[in-house]
Amino acid sequence: MKFSPLVLLLPLATLAGCTQQALQPRAPATPVPSVEVNRNVQPVSPDEYARRAPEVVRYDRYLLVSTDAQAAQKDPLSQIVDIRIPGSLTPTVSDAMRYALKQSGYTLCATGPANGVLYRQALPAVQYRLGPMRLRTALQVMAGPAWQMEEDDVQRVVCHSLRSGYTLPSSQLAPVPSSRLLTPPPAPATTTGGGFFK
Repeated sequence: MKFSPLVLLLPLATLAGCTQQALQPRAPATPVPSVEVNRNVQPVSPDEYARRAPEVVRYDRYLLVSTDAQAAQKDPLSQIVDIRIPGSLTPTVSDAMRYALKQSGYTLCATGPANGVLYRQALPAVQYRLGPMRLRTALQVMAGPAWQMEEDDVQRVVCHSLRSGYTLPSSQLAPVPSSRLLTPPPAPATTTGGGFFK
C-alpha cells in the first residue's frame, strides 16, 4: 500500500494551523462599585441554628451531599474527644478540664470559693484516659455527680456549681461577719454558688 505525501502532510498542516492561532486579548474588567448599606443589621436567613430541613445538593454526577454544618461545628462541646494524659503528670481537675477545652474555643471559669473545692482536687487516675466520648460528657465525668456543669455560650465559658442536696465542707465556707448575724438571712438560693449563673 502506497501513501501519498499529501496524506502524510495533511494532519501535520492541520496541527500547525491550530498551534499558530493566537489568543485574542480581552478587555480589562471594570471594577464593581461598592454597595452602601443603609438599612439596619438584619438576622441572617436562613438561620443555621433554627430548626429546618437539611439541604442536600448534587455535588457530582451521582453524589448527593448535605450542605449543613456538622453538629460539632455548630456546638463545639458536642465534638468527640479522646483524652490521654501521661501517667507521669499529676494534674488537678481544672488542669485536665483546661487541657480538654484547649481546641474547643471554650475556657474554664475562674476558680472561686465554691468551685475551688472541685478544681483544686487531683484528677483521679482512672480519668487520665477518657474517650472516645463527647467533650461535654468528659467534662461532666471529670467533675463527678456532685457538680452541675453550666455553659455560657455568649462568652464561651464552662463552669461548675454544687448541685442541690450537696453541701460544701465547713472549711470552705466564708466566715459570716458579726454585723450580718443581726440581720435576717436572705432567701436561700436554689444551688450553692461557684458558677457564673446565679
